[in-house]
Amino acid sequence: MVYKEMVKRSIVLIFLLLFLPLCAAASEITADSYLLVEKDTFNVIAGRDYHRPLPPASTTKVMTTILALEKLDEEQSVVATKKVLSIPASKLSLSPGTSYKAIDLIKGAMVESANDAAYALSIAVAGSEERFAEMMNEKAREIGATDTHFVNASGLYDPAHRVSAYDLALMFRYALENSRFQEIIGMKYFFFRRGNADIRYMNHNRLLFCFAPSIGGKTGFTRLSKHCYVGAFEKEGRTYILSLLGSRNLWGDATAILQQIYTEVPSQRELSLVKAGHITLSSYTVKKEKRTGAKKRLRKARKGKRQRFRKA
Repeated sequence: MVYKEMVKRSIVLIFLLLFLPLCAAASEITADSYLLVEKDTFNVIAGRDYHRPLPPASTTKVMTTILALEKLDEEQSVVATKKVLSIPASKLSLSPGTSYKAIDLIKGAMVESANDAAYALSIAVAGSEERFAEMMNEKAREIGATDTHFVNASGLYDPAHRVSAYDLALMFRYALENSRFQEIIGMKYFFFRRGNADIRYMNHNRLLFCFAPSIGGKTGFTRLSKHCYVGAFEKEGRTYILSLLGSRNLWGDATAILQQIYTEVPSQRELSLVKAGHITLSSYTVKKEKRTGAKKRLRKARKGKRQRFRKA
């Protein structure tokens, strides 16, 4: 009898040790909804309320990019209309009446999350943003995203504009089949010609800079939508997709969920360094910036002047 009681207590203790840490970690995640799946099987590894439609902010641009890549020639000229002036940031600050290459606007929409670029693409594809939203919804149904309803091309908040974390992962999986899409989401920087200047924009996806398994992804934020994200990661020949909606601590949530499949994830310090933009991290190795030849020559010249002054 005593032996049976000891066995029962041991089983309870093992259960608590194994599962309580997972429950505690899940309770610390601030996202209203999230999903982590294996891409090919779509087996759910972790998730919460992932069929609930929520505002997706700029993760909307995944679908905008899908349609733009499928409907437009990359070198096609897209003329910005006057409406781009009134569209809120983030922006490329497009000039009305100016022609831009479709591929530059696509990169701008995904890397810089430019709302004016997304709007210009919608006009080029469908003639109006309203018609483009209808095409987005049609494509979503084709992919199997049944808890989704798009109203605009950028993800600017609208109470009727909704996507579930499950649908977002489905759409991202579809997009990953396009090699050009994969190339674009993997870009750390994007150069855009504005007037006589080349402007460099940095990808908003911090994991791309400090987490080697990251393939790429798309962030999003509005005050009402909170932080949103969808991205893909590699491990041992498999691809995993993470989608998050309504997060108050995006990178904290993302790294906490990724611990379900990775033993090592970026620290808060590494993620903060990426935000500062002073260095680029890769596989947890911080590389010191090399001095340019011009800087070396300048230092040498200054040193020579000091020596001549002392001799005099």
